[in-house]
Amino acid sequence: MNYDSDKLRTIAVVGHGTVGKTSLCDSLLFAGGAVERLGSVDSGTSQFDYTDESRERKHSLSSSMGIVDYNGCKINIIDTPGLADFHGATIGSVTVSDGVLLVVDGSDGVEVGTLKTWDYAARNEKPLMIWVNRVDRDNADFERVLEDIRRNLRKSAIPVTFPVKENGVFTAVVNVLTGKAVNAEGKEIPVPDSAKDNSEIYRMQLVETAAESDEKLMESFFENETLSEEEMATGLKKAVATRSFFPVFSGMAFPPVGQKFLLDSILTLVPSPLEGPPVAATDGDSEVDITPDPSGPFVARVFNCRVDTHMGEIVFARVQSGFIEGTTDISNTTRNASERLGNYYFISGSNRTSADRLVTGDIAAIAKLKHTTTNDTLGQKGSKIILKPIVFPEPVYRVAIAPSERGNEDKMGSGLSLLAAQDPTLILRNESEIGQTTLSGMGELHLKVMLSRLKDSTGVETQTFKPKIAYHETITKKAEGSYKHRKQTGGRGQYGHVFIRLEPLPRGTGFEFKSKVVGGNVPTNFIPAVEKGIIEAMKNGPISSCKVVDLKAVVYDGSYHPVDSSDMAFKLASRKCFRNVMLDAGPSLLEPVVNMEVTVPEEFMGDVMSDLTSRRGRIQGIEAEGAFQIIKASVPEAELFQYTSTLKSLTQARGSFAQSFEGYQPVPRDIQEKIMAKVTEEEE
Repeated sequence: MNYDSDKLRTIAVVGHGTVGKTSLCDSLLFAGGAVERLGSVDSGTSQFDYTDESRERKHSLSSSMGIVDYNGCKINIIDTPGLADFHGATIGSVTVSDGVLLVVDGSDGVEVGTLKTWDYAARNEKPLMIWVNRVDRDNADFERVLEDIRRNLRKSAIPVTFPVKENGVFTAVVNVLTGKAVNAEGKEIPVPDSAKDNSEIYRMQLVETAAESDEKLMESFFENETLSEEEMATGLKKAVATRSFFPVFSGMAFPPVGQKFLLDSILTLVPSPLEGPPVAATDGDSEVDITPDPSGPFVARVFNCRVDTHMGEIVFARVQSGFIEGTTDISNTTRNASERLGNYYFISGSNRTSADRLVTGDIAAIAKLKHTTTNDTLGQKGSKIILKPIVFPEPVYRVAIAPSERGNEDKMGSGLSLLAAQDPTLILRNESEIGQTTLSGMGELHLKVMLSRLKDSTGVETQTFKPKIAYHETITKKAEGSYKHRKQTGGRGQYGHVFIRLEPLPRGTGFEFKSKVVGGNVPTNFIPAVEKGIIEAMKNGPISSCKVVDLKAVVYDGSYHPVDSSDMAFKLASRKCFRNVMLDAGPSLLEPVVNMEVTVPEEFMGDVMSDLTSRRGRIQGIEAEGAFQIIKASVPEAELFQYTSTLKSLTQARGSFAQSFEGYQPVPRDIQEKIMAKVTEEEE
């Protein structure tokens, strides 16, 4: 079926790993009538975890879609990975959603992954609903989890549905708005007497929330001391859209209980694509906003990319404006390339349906595009509109990589480049400073999965190891000296003689060169050779054979021979002179340092801080976020190899971190001496 834009909703289902997101998504398909049998992660029949690697690991390793045709509307449900290693896919899915469903475990409450995914929705200003899952378990406590949500996330989280327990046994889910209830088998029953007081309390909170969203509704509330159902629907929808209200739902996946209440509310509370905000973009040199207009220019965002067994490489795109029908030529405006759009599909699990029309707000998988990948913008021919790109997190885990067999370097590089184009959180670099190829990602599991995919697609096996550190060298004081290069081998000899002074420059300044030679002691035509010799010498400093930075070199005197002097002679003389003078200029080794934000439950804060300190980290501050602590620290890169594994061990896998490059700082003297000794030993 083709749907108009106002009949579409796209919901990204997010949350901490292992809270049951995929099972909930399967139960929504079943409850909505999209499938006849309820899929199961454990039995390998899930509509969402349908790939071999997801079934094997029993974790979602990428986002996947399901479609529910419900009450004349189409709901796109995007199941996202809970593991932090694969949050790139989560961020892409949140970006293209109309609303976000945050899943919280009915026993564990708010966890680190809950905070992270909440933050993704907040940064994208997405309407958000909360589902408290597994409320039937013995240790599930809805009231405690609700308080946890209000303390850690927002106080304006109010139940629309809530579970009922009698004598510690789960018996029902009550819908506060409709006054209906379903029992533990999902069958409709009268609201239990034990739930009526809570139902009235929550309903009054919802009435007040709806009234506060609009002045006219507030006047009606003061006049009548309540609101009509229509007024309630209007006010709550506005409050959800403005993120001043976060409706809370509850239930369980096996058997499905509470899902229809949720599906109803997705249609009534979540804004349609036409009610969503404009999206920032550029049109040539101008900044513009793309409004969700079905009759506007065609603009679509590519938010995911993967290789399908049957279709090859496919991209997933959401139409932000306009529509497409049939086969047509379009433009990849990000890459200024033409594409032929003719093979596009609606995807639900592993099933696909050919589409002949895409409208504003809908999502489709597109095959056989030649130039398009994640974060690209698609537009009509001649368009220059480029949507503001999705901001993906910086990788936190980095290894050096090489093929297990020599001769496969090019094959490995092209295969990894293709994977990196599909996944922006995977970064491949050829790092000339350390002479290694490195691969960076969101964690050890992330890279393990990517290298498994590389082997499957190219047959190339790889080995990984600790990457070298890109140290820099500099000087701390002025020094000067001279060197005379003289060589006589019969016939024309070599002669170059220079006096060079080195001066330190502020961090990040780079390199400056000046000539203050007077009297022609070094002819002008040889000065460029002197500069070139110094630049060559700066590629391999005397401490660690690493790049030299932040100094000024001045050639101020010298001598030459009318026959034996040459560019080569002066270049060799300046290289040797530079090295000698630098050793007298207080040489200092600099190391890369990163800023870290480590989020951990409060009980693990002491152990994590001690570990960071043992890694030569400097604690910059601590911020509380509910029951969690965010530790801000500055840590040398050399001390962070495999830190993801250490943090998991220290926090029972409940901690997470983000990092960004800070700059270069001096290495402690004792470590510098060890590095110098090692370099000297290797040279000998």
